[in-house]
Amino acid sequence: MKNLRNFCILITLLISPRLFSQDMIYKTDETSISAKVLEINATSVKYKLFNKTNETVFEIPKNSVRYIQYENGVKEFYNTSSKSVVVEVPHETPVEKGSNKKFLKNIIALNCFDMFFTNASFSYERIFNSGNISLKVPVSLGLQGKPNTQDYTSEFGQTQFLQNRNWAGGLELNIYPFGQTRQTFYLGLSGMVGSFNYFRDSTTYVMNAYNNYVPVIVHNKNTGAHYSGMVHLGGNIRLSDNFLFGTKLGIGFKREETNLQDYTLPTLQFDFNLGYRF
Repeated sequence: MKNLRNFCILITLLISPRLFSQDMIYKTDETSISAKVLEINATSVKYKLFNKTNETVFEIPKNSVRYIQYENGVKEFYNTSSKSVVVEVPHETPVEKGSNKKFLKNIIALNCFDMFFTNASFSYERIFNSGNISLKVPVSLGLQGKPNTQDYTSEFGQTQFLQNRNWAGGLELNIYPFGQTRQTFYLGLSGMVGSFNYFRDSTTYVMNAYNNYVPVIVHNKNTGAHYSGMVHLGGNIRLSDNFLFGTKLGIGFKREETNLQDYTLPTLQFDFNLGYRF
C-alpha cells in the first residue's frame, strides 16, 4: 500500500507540469484555446498553439476574449458578460512572421492641396496582399472658382489646367519597400489626362446707332487637353487604424494642347491628402 501511494505521488508530479505549462484563452463565444500567449496589445492577443510543432503565430481581437488563465494559475479578465467556456478551438486567423499587424487594404483620400485651386480631387487606392504594391486611381473635378480671363500663353510654369480644370483622371502604381507600417513611404509612376478651359480675346466691329463701325472685344472660352507622366515619392502617417494623412511630390513632363499652340514642359506635382482606410 505504501509503494502504491508513492507511485501515485510520482505520477502526479510528472503530470502536473504538463497540466499547468500552458495558457488557456477563454473566449466570449464559449470556446477556449490551449495556447502560449506571446503578446497582448490594445486591440488583439497574439499566441502560438500549445504542444504544436507549427510555429505559426495567431491573432484574435481582444474584445472576443473573456479572460486568460496563465500557466501559473493567474487569471486576467477582459470581457466578463459571457458564460464560462469548455470547448476548444484549434485555430484562428494567422499572422505572418515579421508583420506588426493585419492592415486594411483600401484607402480613399481627399487631396487638400487641390482645394486651393477650387478642384475637388479624390483617389481610391487598393493595396495588394503583400502590402508592398498598390494601384491608385485619382479623379478630379474642377469647380471653376478661379477663371483666368487672360489670353492663353505658354510661359514656363503657367498652366490653365491647374486653376481652370474641367476634369481629370489617372492611374498610379506605388511600391512600399517596407510594407504597411504606421509611418511608411512609397515610390511609383503616375499618369494623368484631363481637360481645361482657356480664354482668348478677339476684336470685331459692329455698327452703332450713328451708322459707324466701332471695335468690340469678344471674350471667347475654349477647351484644351492636358497629359502628364511623372515619377513620385510620398509617405503616409497613420493617425489611427482608419485615418491617415500623407504627402506626395512628383516630377515629370506635361503636355497641353489648344487651338493656339501645343507645348511640352517639365512639371511638378504636390499632394497633401487626408485618407480613410477600410
